[in-house]
Amino acid sequence: MTSAGQQNGTGPPARCARAPEVAEDIAEAVLEQLTTDIAAAKEAESAAAAHHIAVQAAADAAVTAHQQATEAVSSALAASPAHVRLRELELMAAELKGRLAATGTAPPARPTASAAPDVLSTVHQLVEATVKASADYLFPTMDTEIVSLSDQFGVQHLNSVALKRNGNVNPVKEGIKHPFKKLSRGDRLRMRVATVIALLRAGAARHIDSHPGLLFIDSIAAEEMTPDAARRLIGELQTLTRELPELQVVFTTAQPDLVEGLLPKDHIITHDSEHLF
Repeated sequence: MTSAGQQNGTGPPARCARAPEVAEDIAEAVLEQLTTDIAAAKEAESAAAAHHIAVQAAADAAVTAHQQATEAVSSALAASPAHVRLRELELMAAELKGRLAATGTAPPARPTASAAPDVLSTVHQLVEATVKASADYLFPTMDTEIVSLSDQFGVQHLNSVALKRNGNVNPVKEGIKHPFKKLSRGDRLRMRVATVIALLRAGAARHIDSHPGLLFIDSIAAEEMTPDAARRLIGELQTLTRELPELQVVFTTAQPDLVEGLLPKDHIITHDSEHLF
């Protein structure tokens, strides 16, 4: 059937739309490429999932290690006062025993079996282990801080230090271990200041206020310290007092130009005579 327009020759000619023919080999190539792309996408998805699992496991391990370290520090802080109290009781018992002996009255015979020594030994071992665990956790950070500050203050060729609980720093210079007492007087002074600053910062970061709040340093630029190193040391002390507002630092120097521009004028005491005191 034709429309009126077609009969009159005025309407558009009728058309039939056909899909373009695609060669079979081209279709197979396209299908193969799509299959390869899908497989690659699945492999990438699997790799991403595995990476996510590994990252999550590492994060969980880090959280666990942090919690264990925090618990170790808390245990040390909780155990230390108990150890001090135990020592006080031991001294009190010894004093009372001495007073009793002075009266001439013989003390009652001790039981043949007593668990007291075992208890004291166990408590001592527990405290010792807790303190060691806390030191192993805290000291490496302080070692790094001591080396960095000592370098700023003019200690040359210092590779590392190993701070111990007895206060020894065990420096290594130019790859060789040096006894602290064999270092120059200047290096010893600068490393002592660096160690004190590191200890104060470590305590403040963990809310352990074990210092008396007052630091004295005499002749801060003595022992062949260069002006630049001295100014860096003074600047670091000024930064420390801003970090710890409850800390007071008092130091002396015969070179007033070292503090110019570093300290507020109301923090500087000068004297015209040869001696300040």
